[in-house]
Amino acid sequence: MSIFSNHFPLGLGTSRFPISGPNDAQGIEASVQLACKALESGVTYVDVGYNYSAGMAPFVLKEAFERTDRPFSVTGKVMYGQDRTADDACKRIELYLKTMGLEKIQYFTCWTIWNYDIFENIMKRGGIYEGALRMKEEGLIDHICCSLHAIPEDIQKIIKTKAFEGITISYSMLSAANMLPVLDAAYENDIGVAVMNPLGGGVIAQNKDYFSFACGDKDNGNTTHAALRFAKAHPAVDIVLGGVKSEEELEDSLEVFSRPDPEPPAERLERVMTSVAGLQGFCTGCKYCEGCPQKIPTPAIMQARNALLFEPASTYNRTGPEELLYHIQMFRPLLHDDGWLPDTAENPCIKCGKCEKQCTQKLGIIEAVSDTFRRAKQAYFTKEAHKERLQELIYEKGYKKVGLYPNGGFSNLIIKLYEEFFGTPDFEWLQFNSDPKMWGQKADERMVHSPSEIPELMPDLILICTYKYDQDILDSLSKYEQCGVKFEKLHRVSEMPWVF
Repeated sequence: MSIFSNHFPLGLGTSRFPISGPNDAQGIEASVQLACKALESGVTYVDVGYNYSAGMAPFVLKEAFERTDRPFSVTGKVMYGQDRTADDACKRIELYLKTMGLEKIQYFTCWTIWNYDIFENIMKRGGIYEGALRMKEEGLIDHICCSLHAIPEDIQKIIKTKAFEGITISYSMLSAANMLPVLDAAYENDIGVAVMNPLGGGVIAQNKDYFSFACGDKDNGNTTHAALRFAKAHPAVDIVLGGVKSEEELEDSLEVFSRPDPEPPAERLERVMTSVAGLQGFCTGCKYCEGCPQKIPTPAIMQARNALLFEPASTYNRTGPEELLYHIQMFRPLLHDDGWLPDTAENPCIKCGKCEKQCTQKLGIIEAVSDTFRRAKQAYFTKEAHKERLQELIYEKGYKKVGLYPNGGFSNLIIKLYEEFFGTPDFEWLQFNSDPKMWGQKADERMVHSPSEIPELMPDLILICTYKYDQDILDSLSKYEQCGVKFEKLHRVSEMPWVF
């Protein structure tokens, strides 16, 4: 039994509510009704981050919680980088409590642990974990959990420390070969598991015919339902998160989890994994190609290239071109899950053939690696490309003040990379955010300003850092151009997000 065992198997994800922004009254009301319907239908686990659904998810939940008396448990997520100390963590949870009108949060979540180094920083004396322990003693939270985006080996190490009572991981048919050892470790250690991206970030839903092998005799040919049941089939998995943006999506997911799996879960797991291993051109993640003498992460590359077998799905507010969508789907796991960003687009492969000799699927790994580096150049997916972009935008331009909008993961990375590439800047960094809760607060020792302060502060340049909403932000700030402020997007048209 884990801390998640008694929850309804479908969890409510709140990152995809149909909200365009804080002034979208219609979208907010529709989202409140969605949340209420989920709770009234028996959903008890609610996954929320402070920036979900254009930053409005916590406000939606406050209204939904007030409209229903159904039981629920909710997360409170604290990300290392945005918050670093025990006091930071406490302030973040206090903000969640205030925003959602709650007295307690059930699941404190150390959010987005990319690697073991971040885990160690979270665990340091005076760090985020210490803040969680303090809040647990004070009765403000019940359990300490985390969401993990690290490589499977690091995730297993973190699980075995037993620092966390529950974890959230990305898991689907696409990643199962790599993630099954993680689930086994969680099960052995009685760690609760909630899984996100059960449809592979939309890839499975977009390619139902290709993944029709997932369907058993009693799935009625519904690939999406079969994929969701597969995500729940491992005994370690307690909750499958469903990010919904319509009542139809919610009802469809409820249909799956409101009744027992028509196929014994162990049989489903074995049957689907056998089929995955037999897919033509599909990397199963066996990792026999590991050990490249040139240190090329061939297993990770080949797994990521599975995305090229399917129709690309719209993502990160991009609907095309097709090549960009393919690149996002392929490079995202390489950066997000494996931490791989090549220094340059020059392919170091010496074509020794070691990897291909060991591949059980007989895949053309040498050509695939070459194509991956070609695509990396096209998508600016290299450290060299990042340096060139910062040099083009900021370095030695004579600027006295450079604004970053919004502050957060992108802005932190820009500051870090600038200093790594060029040293201490000869200008002042300014941070801006549209969220009133951030105004006057410090993020990484730098004050966060309101956009209304732009005419007073007069930065020479404001760099729009975010990827998903870059055009929306540019449009909203264009009125300040008459003050003489220059605006630029960080990302070029065919460029990958610097942060996922």
